[in-house]
Amino acid sequence: AAGGRALRWVNGRAPARGLRASPRARIAMPSWVIDRYGSNEVLRFTREMMFPIIHFPNEVIIKVHAASLNPIDLSMRSGYGATALNMKRDPLKLKTGETEFPLTLGRDVSGVVMECGLGVSYFKPGDEVWAAIPPWKQGTLSEFVVASGNEVSFKPKSLSHTEAAALPYVGLTAWSALNQVGGLNQTNCSGKRILILGASGGVGTFAVQLMKAWDAHVTAVCSHDASTLVKKLGADDVIDYKSGNLEEQLKALPLFDFILDNVGGSTEKWALDLLKKWSGATYVTLVTPFLINMDKLGVADGMLQTGVTVGSKTLK
Repeated sequence: AAGGRALRWVNGRAPARGLRASPRARIAMPSWVIDRYGSNEVLRFTREMMFPIIHFPNEVIIKVHAASLNPIDLSMRSGYGATALNMKRDPLKLKTGETEFPLTLGRDVSGVVMECGLGVSYFKPGDEVWAAIPPWKQGTLSEFVVASGNEVSFKPKSLSHTEAAALPYVGLTAWSALNQVGGLNQTNCSGKRILILGASGGVGTFAVQLMKAWDAHVTAVCSHDASTLVKKLGADDVIDYKSGNLEEQLKALPLFDFILDNVGGSTEKWALDLLKKWSGATYVTLVTPFLINMDKLGVADGMLQTGVTVGSKTLK
């Protein structure tokens, strides 16, 4: 009996009961990986990358429909942040004989949920989602990727997978810099003077639009060929960093309430002087010395050097 009902035999054989055998479990998938750090020649396409497995109840497996590249992927390909990221991957150093390779890059993904952990209640197989995968996890340049449920959200229906895959990492980075670190929000930005260095990149274009939506005055620095785009996004003043001494051009303007630095390097030496004095003005840079110091000096010395660097700049 099935479901309490007797089965009828037809021509001496049992009828089909709506059951099907599970297909052979997949163990491999195509991916772009690196086996060592270096330039573009270290990239390798393989069809034998291990299929992702759900290890924790809050995880989901996503079938990748689109992924995108960010500057961090290029930096990670060259070894940026390897020391800190490996410590995050295995904080207790349990896997003494293993390395991070083969490593799949890619942080952004738009796709469809294939499988859910037992603790996942917000998503089900077949849901269209987008996500930003943290840099210490295997990335999205593959057929499938595993993510924690809190790294995933429903993809906006108005966006294609290709469009959606371009947004999560830069959007979250801009939000973190402006709101979480900078303390800016829709109620306190009106009339504030905002300077965005590197305004035509992924984070910069997102930041310009967010600041204008919150009614701030935005001064954007970019190259001349990107000025039309940045103006279209709403920037009030656009400065070509190649048109002369950028520091002098910016010093000729009124001081700023907030600076978002997507460039780093030499700008850090003089950008703090562009802030309004004794007003709670804030400078936020995306180019942290933390990962670089740990790569160069090791964990302990790298953290100490970073503390000295950040402390001196905070004091200034």
